[in-house]
Amino acid sequence: MSTAMSTATTEPSAPPLVTSRRERALRDLTAEQRRSQISDGHRLIRAVRTRPFQLYSARRHATRAVTVDAEEWLAAVMPALRAAVSRTASARLDTALARARKRMNEYGVRRVGSAEAVAEALSDGKWFRTQRAHMGRAELRDRVARALRHGEPVELVFPVFSRKPFSPVKNRGVAPDTAELHSLARCAALAHTVAALSPTGCRFTVLADGRKYNRACGTPGPVVAAYQDTLRRWVTDLGADGVLRVVDYEEWVARGLGAADLGTREEYYQRRAAALADRYGRLFSAHAPRESLERLAGTADPHDARGPHDAPGPRGTPAPHGRHDPHGAHGAHDPGGVGGQLAHTFWSIATSVHYTALGTGHQDLPDGPCYPDAYQEAYALYVAHLGRPLTGPGAGGLLPAAPYGRAATDPDLHLALREEAWEAACRYVAISLTDRDLNLVRETAPRAVKLTIHGKPGELHFTTAASRDANMTAQHSTGGYALRDGRARPTFRYRIEREAAGETPVLLHGAAGRGGDGPHLLPQARLERMQQPIAYVDDPAPLLDGTFPRLLEDLEI
Repeated sequence: MSTAMSTATTEPSAPPLVTSRRERALRDLTAEQRRSQISDGHRLIRAVRTRPFQLYSARRHATRAVTVDAEEWLAAVMPALRAAVSRTASARLDTALARARKRMNEYGVRRVGSAEAVAEALSDGKWFRTQRAHMGRAELRDRVARALRHGEPVELVFPVFSRKPFSPVKNRGVAPDTAELHSLARCAALAHTVAALSPTGCRFTVLADGRKYNRACGTPGPVVAAYQDTLRRWVTDLGADGVLRVVDYEEWVARGLGAADLGTREEYYQRRAAALADRYGRLFSAHAPRESLERLAGTADPHDARGPHDAPGPRGTPAPHGRHDPHGAHGAHDPGGVGGQLAHTFWSIATSVHYTALGTGHQDLPDGPCYPDAYQEAYALYVAHLGRPLTGPGAGGLLPAAPYGRAATDPDLHLALREEAWEAACRYVAISLTDRDLNLVRETAPRAVKLTIHGKPGELHFTTAASRDANMTAQHSTGGYALRDGRARPTFRYRIEREAAGETPVLLHGAAGRGGDGPHLLPQARLERMQQPIAYVDDPAPLLDGTFPRLLEDLEI
């Protein structure tokens, strides 16, 4: 690798935006904060590997689904959610005040003020899993107090809700469903709680980052735009648009940077992506991803010196074995370094990439994809065998015969898909590290409290689902309800888990033909047009006998 590439993050001739902001980021952010983070995809890969052919076919989906009127669904769910938001906010407000009084000594005060009460709301175990080592209560109180002293609303910023990926094992479409709706309700309840405790109110900004990560995942722009549009409409339907807003991350960053600095950021990202691909690409093998990624996770960061035995094999072939590698698997193993981040990202992003090698298996429409049976079965087979070595073209014996055509078992196809996943992982880590190096969120909103779905120092780990599904995120799952014991409990699951368990898809009808292009029913019309379920349920009886609305009366979010 050239010297220019190896020092891309530190060279003195870098533009002023990069050098000044990176210096501040190195000073202000911990190493953990500067890491690229992505949700763990290993559980999904294991789920697909154990049951790769349990997705419903088009025929089975049609026969198992229950269809309900879109207006009736809205009339049952939206009032129940608005009531749950109000009920939850009221309860958590009282809890925050009571806890703040008990912790006056910890805050060093004799009388509870607004900053202490807000800090307790932002430490509530119902919503947060923040470790004390990541942010103490006094530190959080001080950050809130700075906003109050400036007469500003308590600002919460939350990068989340990228998009639903083109991933038939995760979902049956790319429109928001019940999972996003319930996650937005949790955001709304928190925003209302903080607004009630703060004399300056609350401004909760969801930074929808689908366009940011499109550099890696390639989801068509109209799909991302439609996804964000539905989120905004649902915020309004929840009655939360006074305290909660959904903003496109790239537009938010552009307003903070300006055109010239935005171009510099893009150039810096391109250089980082090229440096990662050059340094680590020679260590990655699409033929043996698991083995090569384990070695890659043990390598030093790109600007560290390389040992004499660190030479990789030819591109696309397994890395050499049995050598002493001072920076590799037999040397200083550093899974938290860039190599480790790339390895982790590969396994997670493999089920989120918009794969070009799969051709026209679905339609890239704003309303989302339609997955033909052969496409989703080929996709599941690819994921199930992602960790299996391939020795080369024509090795048909390495993959089991499939009933839906030879193309899905072609090692050349699997190699191409693995290469796409690897390239996407490099781009994902590059843009994530770029924005952390430039400290964009902190620079753009200096007094904001940043929420995150990955716990780390200086940021609050906010869970967008109830405790039983706290590790799931709406955009990477399918929403539904467990209908038992006279209650409806929201659930977040992968599509393949739901269909392997025999759950019932709930389809909507009537939205598209009843003003579906208008503001009221457009989100439901998008689901209806692609026959994507609004939810899955474990028991269809309450939907069929009309008792479903009663089960929502004590809904929890």
